[in-house]
Amino acid sequence: MPQVLAVTQHYRQKVEDFKPYIPLIQGLRNQGMRIRHWDQLSEDVGFNIRPKKDLTFQKCLDMKLDTYTEQINKVSEVAAKEYAIEQALDKMEAQWEPVLFEVLEYKDTGTYIIKSPDDASQLLDDHIVMTQSMNFSPFKKPFEERIQNWEKTLRVTQDVLDEWLACQGQF
Repeated sequence: MPQVLAVTQHYRQKVEDFKPYIPLIQGLRNQGMRIRHWDQLSEDVGFNIRPKKDLTFQKCLDMKLDTYTEQINKVSEVAAKEYAIEQALDKMEAQWEPVLFEVLEYKDTGTYIIKSPDDASQLLDDHIVMTQSMNFSPFKKPFEERIQNWEKTLRVTQDVLDEWLACQGQF
C-alpha cells in the first residue's frame, strides 16, 4: 500500500524533525523552574525570558531559544535538583501533620506519661538522616535556612522525646 507508506513516512519525518526540540521543551517546562532560574536563564542568553500564558513554542523558536538548549538544560537541571529538595522538605513536614503525641494520666498517680505513636521514632530517625543528607547537597542553597530549621526542630523533638521517655522509664 504505497499511499499508506507515504503518509507514515511523511509523519515519521515530522516526528524526526521535531525530536531535537524535545530537550528545549523539557527544559522550559520543568516544574522546578522558579523566578531565580528564569533570571539566571535570562542572564545566560542575554535577553529577558519569562514564562507567560501567551509564551508559545513558536514564540520560543522566534526568540531562537533552540540555539540556547544547552544553557536552558543546565539551568533546568539545577532547578530540578532544587525542586527535589523542596519537595522532600514539604513531604517530611506533611508526614508530621497527623502525628500526635498523647499525654495520658498514669494510673491514679497524678503524673502523666507521653504515648508516642509506634512509627514516630522511626519517622524521626529517617527524617534526621534525610535532612543531614540534604545538608551535603550542592543544590541546598535556596533552602539552606529551611533545612537547618527543620533539622533543629527534628533534633529538639528527638531530645525532648528521649528525655521524656527516659524519665517515664523510672516510674
